Amino acid sequence: MTTADDYRYVVLAAVERLRAKAEQGTGADAYEEGRRMAYFECLQAILTSAETAGLTAAEVGMADFNPGDMIGIRG
Repeated sequence: MTTADDYRYVVLAAVERLRAKAEQGTGADAYEEGRRMAYFECLQAILTSAETAGLTAAEVGMADFNPGDMIGIRG
């Protein structure tokens, strides 16, 4: 049986992995820039979905993180 804690773990683990990959990216060429944009899109989608569900950025592991910082967008 799946519990709320199981879902929480999946979301937090995904955010952690995506953030790590995004922060490793250099954006040195078009390919790397595209990868960073993909990480931005994934993280932004998680954050938007969380907020729609009434969760805060902190509750999904993004309290100190602005996905737009990765690509020069300031929120």
